[in-house]
Amino acid sequence: MVGATRFFLIAIALLVVLAACNGAQDEQSTAAAEPAPAQTDTATSDAASDGGPEELNGILATKDLGVGDNRVSFLLTSSRALIKAPSATVTSVNLSAPDSVVETSTAEFFLWPFGSRGNYVTDLTFDQPGEWRLDVEVTQEDGSPGKAQIMLNIAERSHTPTAGDTPPSDGNKTVRDVESLAELTTSSRPDADLYQQTIAEALGGEQPLVLVFASPALCTSPTCGPQVETVEELKDQYKDQAGFIHVEVYENPAEIQGDLDRARYSPLVEEWGLSAQTGYLNESWVFIFDAGGKLTSKYQGYASIDELTKGLDAVL
Repeated sequence: MVGATRFFLIAIALLVVLAACNGAQDEQSTAAAEPAPAQTDTATSDAASDGGPEELNGILATKDLGVGDNRVSFLLTSSRALIKAPSATVTSVNLSAPDSVVETSTAEFFLWPFGSRGNYVTDLTFDQPGEWRLDVEVTQEDGSPGKAQIMLNIAERSHTPTAGDTPPSDGNKTVRDVESLAELTTSSRPDADLYQQTIAEALGGEQPLVLVFASPALCTSPTCGPQVETVEELKDQYKDQAGFIHVEVYENPAEIQGDLDRARYSPLVEEWGLSAQTGYLNESWVFIFDAGGKLTSKYQGYASIDELTKGLDAVL
């Protein structure tokens, strides 16, 4: 009996020790399973702490700006990502005028093809040349406020044709001048409809004209190829109501074969003032003309199908 009691007491002691060990392991497992404290973004934290908006980076996409009405395009980025909020408020500031605030407008966001980037677009009027600034305010996708400042240099007149002008209309080649479309464009899938007319023929045809300058395969930005494709999409919708022409930025696309050292600009690139911009390489431009041959809209850099549709509808 004494032996049985002794055995019972030893068993109880072992159970107590095992329970203590299991308890310690459970505590360690719980501690390991708990997530580490979340890391707070510095910029967001600073903005939230003082109640002010986050400082964003504004990137101007339209450099050829002159006195008068202008389409102004820009991108906004934070320390984390591109800003894709639907709209932003833009205030133009004339830095040389006593009453500096000139105009406030809403800039609409347009997503580029492939959905990774996009730009804000608004229309602004500059009444004198010189240094200007855009003050941009936006509510970011997470609900926090953001702001940016973008510096502008407004010329007396832009390098490229402006609204009301009748630009040079000679010089672009058509399918009648070449043996293959490879001599007219760097596009890997060219649309022959865009190379049927000269600019002069289209402007004299009593229909509006949509004209795109771009190098689909050799552009230094990600939007030239998509810009030509966007014009093709517009053409399919308005084929019997307007003319559509693509002018390759380079005169000798078939000879380049990926080596830009052999490239020569089309004479029209210089005649239209595209290459007069500082740092110009081969970015895209779209021009829309009314049925009388007068320029009504121009788009530096990528213009979405919605923008181009609006511009074309205005002259139909």
